[in-house]
Amino acid sequence: MICQEFTEGDIAYLPALEPEGWGDIRPRFEYFLRSECCKPIKIEENGQPVAVGTSIFHADTVWLACIITHAEHRKKGLGAAITRHLIENVDRNRYPTIYLDATEFGYPVYLKQGFEVEGQYAHLRREDNVPELTHSANIQPFTENFREAAYALDRMVSGEDRRGVMAEFLADAIVYLGSKGDLQGVYLPSWSDGPIIAANDEAGFALIRLRAQVRPVAILPLSNTEGLKYLQEIGYNMYRTSRRMILGPSRVWQPERLHNRISGALG
Repeated sequence: MICQEFTEGDIAYLPALEPEGWGDIRPRFEYFLRSECCKPIKIEENGQPVAVGTSIFHADTVWLACIITHAEHRKKGLGAAITRHLIENVDRNRYPTIYLDATEFGYPVYLKQGFEVEGQYAHLRREDNVPELTHSANIQPFTENFREAAYALDRMVSGEDRRGVMAEFLADAIVYLGSKGDLQGVYLPSWSDGPIIAANDEAGFALIRLRAQVRPVAILPLSNTEGLKYLQEIGYNMYRTSRRMILGPSRVWQPERLHNRISGALG
């Protein structure tokens, strides 16, 4: 099985690979092609991609993402081949830790590649409109003077230096400021699933209320028990979980401070 570079011409074939419930995956791969931090690949059959995936590089960690096999080509080892190729093309001296978020289809494949379960994400959704919620006066649009503080907060919570990817999405971010004008939370509405990173529950809940007005689905670490409880109080119900998996040395992170993840591609 030969893995090749994914190209712009492959975008048109992606709808045939879309897993149920994922929605349109073309914008994700358009981003992967555009970003210098990503290296998307494919396996072809008869000139069309039948399996795809990408690696996303941060300062010293890597996430594997969107590892998808066409439904008619499963159980041929294509997902394993994509995963193995992505891993083999990571410089493990520079990027010792690799992460991914596992679907039920992918979970046994990743176990065989040496990944271990580090935690779980709770996936919630609301069926009805969210009730009218009061928005905090501490919330304001992002301005450039908060850029380094936003990077520092994200690094404290995630345990990763993700500024290379994060930088593109800060311009339209929303921040939560403490009484002394210090940044205590940030919500990035245009970054995939709309992550919320917060130093405390007050900031996290205020940004959850704002996000809830436009996002019927919320995803956060299952170990963020207070965030999970608050989402349920405002009408969200958990419908499934997924596994956060790791290959390599673990890092210190604070899942209880992540009030919505970025995406399955980035945690």
